[in-house]
Amino acid sequence: MNAINLQSAENARQEWLESRRLGIGGSDVAAILGLSKYKSPYQLWLDKTSRSELEDSQSEAAYWGNTLEDIVAKEYAKRHGVKVQRVNKTLEHEVHHWARANIDRAIINPEIAGNVRIKNGKLTTDRILECKTANQYLAKLWGDEQTESVPDYYLTQCQWYMGITGASLCDLGVLIGGQKFRTYQIAFDPELFEMLIEQCSEFWHEHVLADVPPAPTTFDDVLHRWSKHNPDQAVEADSELAQIITEYKELNSTIKEASGELDALKLQICTRMEDAEMIIAEEKRLATFKYQERNTLDSKALKAAHPEIYEQFLKTSSTRVLRVS
Repeated sequence: MNAINLQSAENARQEWLESRRLGIGGSDVAAILGLSKYKSPYQLWLDKTSRSELEDSQSEAAYWGNTLEDIVAKEYAKRHGVKVQRVNKTLEHEVHHWARANIDRAIINPEIAGNVRIKNGKLTTDRILECKTANQYLAKLWGDEQTESVPDYYLTQCQWYMGITGASLCDLGVLIGGQKFRTYQIAFDPELFEMLIEQCSEFWHEHVLADVPPAPTTFDDVLHRWSKHNPDQAVEADSELAQIITEYKELNSTIKEASGELDALKLQICTRMEDAEMIIAEEKRLATFKYQERNTLDSKALKAAHPEIYEQFLKTSSTRVLRVS
């Protein structure tokens, strides 16, 4: 690919990233519902209100997911004897224009001549295809093939796309661990889609358009929203907050006790192993105790020997720390 094509591809990606801020897409639904493992509602709000950086770089998993999308689509088509088609257009709900869909593929209906088209805002097919890749360690989240037993964050995405495109079925092809290919079929659920529309509409209108952040759901959300403290301000604890602090202290004490018990068990296991590499039972490995090496920087020695270099690369980080008395 030459420099012109690379620049064109980068421009197209930037336009796509910008367009995601114009509404709610399929991958946003899980975040709004608190089902996403990648993004909280608050982080999504930062994104939609242009308070976060555009994701101009992809994670390794996202890169390979995009790279393998075409392979998954072709494998699905071959195994099921159908033709699939790209839809290079963002589709909008006919009433809720902020509800948007960028589907992976449309499955061509053999009873309709020609390719899939967009007519009155809907696709001229009742089947769409989503292409996924999954880590082998997440294989347990996928149930029997040809069922709807898929992770919730993909189930909501498929329902969202069907509600917008007018499709009645969404097939999902997934390559697990790079070597296991499975397919699933999800039927449109009008009641579930209406629930998704209601929840996402509330997020879009009451938080994004109103510019009001949703409540934090992770500690990272809290640290981002209130990164510094006001030394002249104190919160008077009501009965509810006092009870929460009491429960926190009790649980923290339990964790410390459990940590001590864990260290004692670890000592017993390693003492029994001596210099053996592993513990086995009925030819099954139960534990390993291996020697490892790793290189670390001796910052104290560096500071003593080369203080000017140490100061040059010194990085200061700050965060708020919770301490309960």
